[in-house]
Amino acid sequence: MIIMGAEYRQLIKTLTNAKELIFNGHIKEGLDIIEKTVTPNNIKESNWVICNIIDAGNCNAVVSVLDSIGKMFDITACGNIKRVIKCYASVGKYGEFVDIAIDTLVSKGRKDQLDKILPDVGNNGKILLKLAQAYSKLKDQKKANELLRKACENGEKEGCENINQISTSFS
Repeated sequence: MIIMGAEYRQLIKTLTNAKELIFNGHIKEGLDIIEKTVTPNNIKESNWVICNIIDAGNCNAVVSVLDSIGKMFDITACGNIKRVIKCYASVGKYGEFVDIAIDTLVSKGRKDQLDKILPDVGNNGKILLKLAQAYSKLKDQKKANELLRKACENGEKEGCENINQISTSFS
């Protein structure tokens, strides 16, 4: 169903208000408004709000919003999707939206975008492991091995196992 005129303007106004609440630190209030406003009938016209939050919200807000209501939206449509990875890493978390963001960048062949976020990932072993897998899919085995080693050093057993498999396959 396509919404029109006054109804569309009201939707934009309401979601803009919710976004501003989130940006000003009133995350719960903003989330409540979004949950009450966004429906299956207007989701296509509402997806922009999640992209705006990803693009301009502080990382704590981005992670809180995605963890709460991210499933309602299509974050793969967002232009600055790499920021999802950066935000989860900066708050020391890992979540399914990191996978979605990485998979989106890989499917678009955006190794350049992965390169840009590497300095922001820090020592988040799980994200390092996922990025190693992404670089492997993008045929950059040297970078993949480097990230596996770093993931292993940061407690990711799977990273250590993969390093061992790679090193034994070359011997």
